[in-house]
Amino acid sequence: MRVLLEAINISKTYPERTSPSIDDLSLTILKGESLVIIGSSGSGKTTLLKMLNGLVEPTSGSILIHGKDIKSYNISDLRRSFFGYVFQKVGLFPHMTIKDNIKIVLRLAKKPEKFCEEQVRELLDLIRLSPDLYLNRFPHELSGGEQQRVGVARALATDSECLLMDEPFGALDAVTRCELQDEILRLKKKLKKTIVFVTHDISEAFKIGDRIAVMQDGKLEQISSKEAICTAPETHFVEQLVQTGLGNVNFLDGFSGGIH
Repeated sequence: MRVLLEAINISKTYPERTSPSIDDLSLTILKGESLVIIGSSGSGKTTLLKMLNGLVEPTSGSILIHGKDIKSYNISDLRRSFFGYVFQKVGLFPHMTIKDNIKIVLRLAKKPEKFCEEQVRELLDLIRLSPDLYLNRFPHELSGGEQQRVGVARALATDSECLLMDEPFGALDAVTRCELQDEILRLKKKLKKTIVFVTHDISEAFKIGDRIAVMQDGKLEQISSKEAICTAPETHFVEQLVQTGLGNVNFLDGFSGGIH
């Protein structure tokens, strides 16, 4: 697979902090893969995600998209067409219907009205919410899981190459969370999207990721396949994370179909 995104020796330092939020970090993201970034609160994983799509500018280092520096792109265009962003707090507009919440992304992309109408229905079908039942509902009339599905639909609306997902299921109950993890795996298989997924849950990381990037204190501890993370941890922190998060689960038996 070819490289879609690349971070080269990026750092981010804020004046009010004594240590960098991101410290000389390099990684590549391959087209079509799911890369899960995992770390505890304050490890820098959300800052890294925001740097990848231009919301936060590196203090030093470079972000490349298709081999070109992100600075050579129009950042607004990138966020509307290259990236889809899914947050933990879904961010649906409470005064707008589900149809209009999804359609607003298409309107910003200046798509024809007829196309917008058809696309919204197709997207709701894709995330398994009946258009006839949900088009004219408001966010407060949906469950947390349904709202998050709409958030995913909105991120997919402009056929973005890369989905950035920042702990999207962290506020949901365990059953709903598991269902939506399965849904993301189904959509990835169907749509062949590149996914960068942030979580603090090691079992979620192993279920969703093709590769896992482990962060601590702004540094990249290890980026490897699930097998390598589990069987060949490169640092004590990674070893502790796996042991604490997975316990006695057998990797080969436990993760081929995901952890529940």
